Amino acid sequence: MKAIAAVNLKGYIGKGGDLMYSIKEDLAFFARTTKGKALVMGRKTLASLPGGKGLKGRTNIVLSRSMTEAEGAAKEVFVARDVKGLFELLKAQGIADSELFVIGGGEIYSLLLPYCDTLYITRVLSEDEGEVKFPDITPDFILSEGEVMTSGALRYRFDTYVRSR
Repeated sequence: MKAIAAVNLKGYIGKGGDLMYSIKEDLAFFARTTKGKALVMGRKTLASLPGGKGLKGRTNIVLSRSMTEAEGAAKEVFVARDVKGLFELLKAQGIADSELFVIGGGEIYSLLLPYCDTLYITRVLSEDEGEVKFPDITPDFILSEGEVMTSGALRYRFDTYVRSR
């Protein structure tokens, strides 16, 4: 399992029900990296996507205790109630853990980070305050730091963390 997120220097990923940053290159990286894969997200993350529906070209799964199967079908997503249900759904759909990307929000990252072996973090070099944080990355992840780039006034880099086992 992998996670993908844009995270600033203070650990924030979201504010006002949306992403902290909209960086064209980051959105393109997200699209390239997740195309044809499976995504798992929370209900609020789904609501923030275009049309409040699953992303095209991917298998979309919402981890939610409150969303019904019928609501999920209408929003073009599968619904899992908990982590055990998520793994059962992956098995039933023939989706390998290695093909699954965690895309948010904060609670879902916290819940699934222990199962992730790779983290794709767009590190935004900003100290803006937000409302939703990415969980602390544990020391068993090894960082490969990307080259610093610029988008408008924002500086960022594509970092990859791989769990050492």
